[in-house]
Amino acid sequence: RESCRVCSRAARCWRDRSSMRIKRHKAVRKTLRFFHVNFGFREPYKVLVDGNFVHAVVASGNGDVEATLSKLLMGNVRAFTTRHTLHELQGMGREYRATLEGARRLERHKCSHDKAQTAAEAIKGEIGDRNESHFFVATQDKDLQRYLSKVPAVPIIFKTVNGVSLQKPGVGLQNYVKRASEAKMGVQDYEKGMVGMGAAREGATVGSAEGEAPPGPGLRRKKKARGPNPLSVKKKVKRAPQVQRRAAEGDQQAKPKRKRMRGRGKASAGGENAG
Repeated sequence: RESCRVCSRAARCWRDRSSMRIKRHKAVRKTLRFFHVNFGFREPYKVLVDGNFVHAVVASGNGDVEATLSKLLMGNVRAFTTRHTLHELQGMGREYRATLEGARRLERHKCSHDKAQTAAEAIKGEIGDRNESHFFVATQDKDLQRYLSKVPAVPIIFKTVNGVSLQKPGVGLQNYVKRASEAKMGVQDYEKGMVGMGAAREGATVGSAEGEAPPGPGLRRKKKARGPNPLSVKKKVKRAPQVQRRAAEGDQQAKPKRKRMRGRGKASAGGENAG
């Protein structure tokens, strides 16, 4: 049983933390695979970062935002910020000077629009309706998180007490992916109509041939009991009478004849006793 210099409980707590870390890594890998297979996310991962997330990372003692994101996603990361985010941090005073310096170390993404007035609106405009640029979004803004959750193909990163986390795909996103895959792989509506017409014609032909009414829609015809397949049943070979007689004679000749042993010694002994 493992022990610690302080107490035995400390060793158990260390094992619990390591197991939780392993579970968190497995969940992140599963989420990354989901977005990779269904939406084509690949390395280097592009992450749009807002001022709230940068401030949360800097306040935790780790000022390198890009290294933190790379450790979470277990791959190469390119972290971006916008000029709207930098403008907001500049207007917040000296308390956010360290946050502003951390945001300035990131790459600045050129916005494709000029109508946005806040950093959240700028991020919404860059994501759009489909997130064609395959951006991750790192934010602490709850309203922005709820908005992005309704848009498909937007992985969300946020900071918690235990560290940086990647949000799992919700039920709505999973249903969206399921419907999209069924639309690609499933049978189209006109094909379903053609299949139904063919089945109805076949049922009518069989029913008229056997003198029975064809089954209604949604009903299956009961299968009749049939005999065994004649090709799969081995027929019994009948042997000719001459062949059977020869086989019996051969068996008799093959058996050795039993010799009869006469008791000569017993006969001589009986004569002497009589004399």
